[in-house]
Amino acid sequence: MVRLFIIGVDCFPIWILVIPVIAILQYFVFKQRGFRKFLMTLVFAFYLIGVFFVTGIPTFDSLRIELHFQWIPLIDIVNEPVEYLKNTVLNIILFMPMGFLLPALWKEYRSFKATLFSGFATSLLIEILQIFTFRLTDVDDLITNTIGTVAGYYLWKMAAKRIVKQSSEGYEAKKRFGRYEPIIILTAMFLIHFFLKPLVLNAVWDLVL
Repeated sequence: MVRLFIIGVDCFPIWILVIPVIAILQYFVFKQRGFRKFLMTLVFAFYLIGVFFVTGIPTFDSLRIELHFQWIPLIDIVNEPVEYLKNTVLNIILFMPMGFLLPALWKEYRSFKATLFSGFATSLLIEILQIFTFRLTDVDDLITNTIGTVAGYYLWKMAAKRIVKQSSEGYEAKKRFGRYEPIIILTAMFLIHFFLKPLVLNAVWDLVL
């Protein structure tokens, strides 16, 4: 709980920066005018920033190369079964919003394969980036994150009728970008995290202290 509070405090000033970025993308790049769509897209962007914080994605001032790999699935369950189970559950929960929000926001991702691949690719990108941190690059994280994406997708399927009805506005105007919009948003959030996070947090802590 304390860790979540600290992450929330650290994320808050970055989330403020995210709002105008999403507004610019939504209204000028993707040509969307729906306020509900803007709010849902903002939630997706906030979620990505949170994932980057939790998984320890590097920033420009923290780059290092730490070749810590775990390629053998399930091996840690023998050595630390309780900790392994805890991490497994957390990893699944972490990526459930990914599996839910992608099909909820973009009908191009309403197929199982599209959402599955997106969750897998995002998790793989995170694991590769963790090479440049002190974090362990673990195949189990890739597996459990993908499972979380699938779980989130089926949660969306259970609520599909309501989601489709409430989030349909603007789809006709965004067909050109539907497939690429989440990729563009993810890239923008990564750039904010990589370049602006250390600058903003240092400035905030300087003001506080």
